[in-house]
Amino acid sequence: MLLRELREQILETSIQMITDELAYGAGGNISARDSESGLIAITPSALNYTKMKIEDVVVIDVDGTVIEGKWKPTSETSMHTIFYRERKDVGAIVHTHAPHSSVFAITNESIPVVVAEAALYIGEPVNVSPYGRPGTDELAHIVLDAMGDGVAVLLAQHGLITVGATLSEAYSSTIATEISARLVIMARSMGSEPISMDHDEVREVRKLYLEHLHPTASD
Repeated sequence: MLLRELREQILETSIQMITDELAYGAGGNISARDSESGLIAITPSALNYTKMKIEDVVVIDVDGTVIEGKWKPTSETSMHTIFYRERKDVGAIVHTHAPHSSVFAITNESIPVVVAEAALYIGEPVNVSPYGRPGTDELAHIVLDAMGDGVAVLLAQHGLITVGATLSEAYSSTIATEISARLVIMARSMGSEPISMDHDEVREVRKLYLEHLHPTASD
C-alpha cells in the first residue's frame, strides 16, 4: 500500500474532525503530501468518515490523477493540488465546515486575533475570500490568491481552509481559528466587543513559533 502512514494520519484526522464537530458525514476534506515521492493522500468523495478505512483514502499526484484507490478523490481536489503546486511550504491541507468560523464566512467578516493560540498558529486575522462555486478550478484559484502566504482563509458562504507543513500543524490552525470565532461570538452575545491582540505582539508571537516551535525549525 502506498503512503500507509499518511493515509493513517488522514483517517485519524478525519475522525477527529467529526469528533470536534468541525464537519459532519462526508463534509470537508483533508490531504497530506509525501515529501519524498510528491504523492498526495486525500480523502475520498462522499464517503462518511466514520465508515472510512485506511484503504479508502486515495493517493493522487500533484495534478489530481489517481495513483491508488478505489474511490474518486474529494470534489475539492483542485483546491488541494493548487497549493501543492504553488506553495512548496505546504505539506497538508484541512478544509472543514467549522460552524463558528462559518458564521464569519456567511457574514463576510474577518476573524480577529483575540487569543495567543491564534497568534501562534495563524499569525493574522482570518479573512474571507470572494465566493467561488464549490468543486471548481475557479474556487481553487480564488482561495490560493486570498490566502497569499498565510495559513488560513474563510471561503465565502462555505467554510474554512488551513494549510501547514504537517497535518498536525494544519489541524492546529483549524482549531485555533474555530476557537477564536467561537470566543468572539460568545463575547458579543454578552454585549461586549472582544479586544484584538496588538498587531506587533501577534507578529512577535508568530515569529517565536516559526523560529522555535515550527516543525521545520532548526532547534
